[in-house]
Amino acid sequence: MPAIHNQMAPIRHVLDMTKQEKRKFIESFDTIMSDCDGVVWDFIGPIPGVDEALPLLKKKGKKLAFISNNGMRTMEEYKQKFLKLGIPSHELDIVHPALTTVRYLKAINMTDAVYCIATEVFKDYLRNEHYTVIDGPDDRFPDERAADSVRVFTDFFTDSTSPRVGAVVMDIDVNISLAHLMKAKCYLERNPHCLLIVGATDKIVPLGDRMDVIGPGYFIDILERATGHEALVLGKPGQALADFVLEQFKVSRPKRVLFIGDMLPQDMGFGSRCGFQKLLMLSGGTTLDMLRAHQEPGELPDFYMDSFADFLQLFKDVQ
Repeated sequence: MPAIHNQMAPIRHVLDMTKQEKRKFIESFDTIMSDCDGVVWDFIGPIPGVDEALPLLKKKGKKLAFISNNGMRTMEEYKQKFLKLGIPSHELDIVHPALTTVRYLKAINMTDAVYCIATEVFKDYLRNEHYTVIDGPDDRFPDERAADSVRVFTDFFTDSTSPRVGAVVMDIDVNISLAHLMKAKCYLERNPHCLLIVGATDKIVPLGDRMDVIGPGYFIDILERATGHEALVLGKPGQALADFVLEQFKVSRPKRVLFIGDMLPQDMGFGSRCGFQKLLMLSGGTTLDMLRAHQEPGELPDFYMDSFADFLQLFKDVQ
């Protein structure tokens, strides 16, 4: 694989390095923090080789943790998926936006209701911690061909019966509509101290070679512009998440952490915020051409691989 020359130092494929460089790379980190979707598994199942690579890395003394933007799975689902890859639940360290949102709200002693635009699984994380979760609207608004049909939102501006909302939380939601955004806008404007908390900031969510989905990033932009509220990002690449991860895992030497991901703004940008080494996997949402074309230095990796399977060859090469 060719080195990528779009910054001061070339970005090299790890397997193209010399034996001495490979050994130095392996010895340069104690902890691997990895994304999940597009790196460990994809829409079909585990990415080939990952079931051998993860146990091998643990055997070589590397600590593993997983930082995902996907709050759409229950912890039991995460545990079962990792168990099949040789990572038992008692060794599983995972962070995702639903968890960090709950932890953040508890840390600031927020007791007001939460208006949540997200999946039911995400909402359940909040409900399980006894937060009052407001969602909807679920019913279609009437449109009787009236010239001023947007007046259907009048009640959102005048409603005084709802509980006090202390946070609007947004993540991916396949049912999002103008009505949801309008309701969020009204809650944010009604209470000047209401927080706008967001999880995944992805604008495109790749699900496979021929399918990607519009992510919540565009809708987050809309709410920020419409309300003047700045979103607190508790998913990658947010600074709040970076602070949380550094504290949660007691990271004292960031350069001894290798962050692995498949997305440039979210994963590599997050690694930069934390001061980690960065390894891009081409097994998910970023192609080699996309890497070559990217112009944001803070969102570029230090190295790249095709997939986790390259770790198997890497350790063979240094024997």
